Amino acid sequence: MNIFCESHVTAIYTEEHMVKSDFYLRLIEWDTPLTVESLSFSLYAGRELQYQRSYDQLQVRQKLRYAAAELKRYRASSMYRILGQERVLPQAVMHEYFSVYTFQPVDRCVIRAAGRGFSMEREVAVSGYASPNRYFFPMKGTFLVSDTYASINSHRWCRNSEFAMDIGSFSADLAVQNIWGESVYAACGGQVAEVFDGLEDSDENTAFDQIEEKYGEHARIDGNHVLLRHSGGEYTLYSHLLKGSVSVRVGDLVQPLTLIGRVGSSGSSRIPHLHFHGMRDGIGGRGIPVQFENIVSFLGAPCSLNETTNIVVTQEPQSAIQ
Repeated sequence: MNIFCESHVTAIYTEEHMVKSDFYLRLIEWDTPLTVESLSFSLYAGRELQYQRSYDQLQVRQKLRYAAAELKRYRASSMYRILGQERVLPQAVMHEYFSVYTFQPVDRCVIRAAGRGFSMEREVAVSGYASPNRYFFPMKGTFLVSDTYASINSHRWCRNSEFAMDIGSFSADLAVQNIWGESVYAACGGQVAEVFDGLEDSDENTAFDQIEEKYGEHARIDGNHVLLRHSGGEYTLYSHLLKGSVSVRVGDLVQPLTLIGRVGSSGSSRIPHLHFHGMRDGIGGRGIPVQFENIVSFLGAPCSLNETTNIVVTQEPQSAIQ
């Protein structure tokens, strides 16, 4: 009898009077048909217990039912991108989110499941992420950044887009969006790994099934897009670009803040915006948090995009060339 889940997850640590450890477990499975009567998650810093969450038999059953219904919505072609694996066991729970204040940063999570006459245990390593690269915000001006990792939605549910964000811009009364056609820049120097440009902006009449049949799931979701490869196995994705605006080709070498396209609303997009996220090891790899050097909040304070909605102002970097 075994518990299966990711062996390592990335946390965002925020130090205030205490330390906030923010991390996410997408899927926890077990291979026993026996009834699990208790499920617990114990968070440690070294050997010291920092926090514990427990579910009784009724709550476990509710979580199993939720996961069974949720997993039915996933297509086989999406499983790896979302979960990092191709198949799922019958007994699974999903979307276990931790945002806890402790005296020390959490560095491991011990999962325990037990029932009549049996018990199982699995340890998950928890750590922050330090990029070897310098990143700059991919647009210039004042923007509304939403659906960041603090929003528990379809971005964070997906393994490759866990730390994604949507970038928009609106009039002062927030009644009119005005980001359409704005320039999009490379957030980091690197090489163009993938380009797609050929879709009109989406609307209520867009035939997404036909787009996927002709161009594939990636184009249906991200529309016109650019994928850049950076040092250390990192990638960044720029999605929903305006048709005909992509200004780079596969194989091109780009410097930080090189113009690569313009904002549109192609693919799975309801209004014009830029979807941006970082990953390891390609489009299906695990998501990574990106820290931008050249943004502040609208009040001029440092901004790490740790709110569900952030208003940011870009600053001219002293030197963007790496």
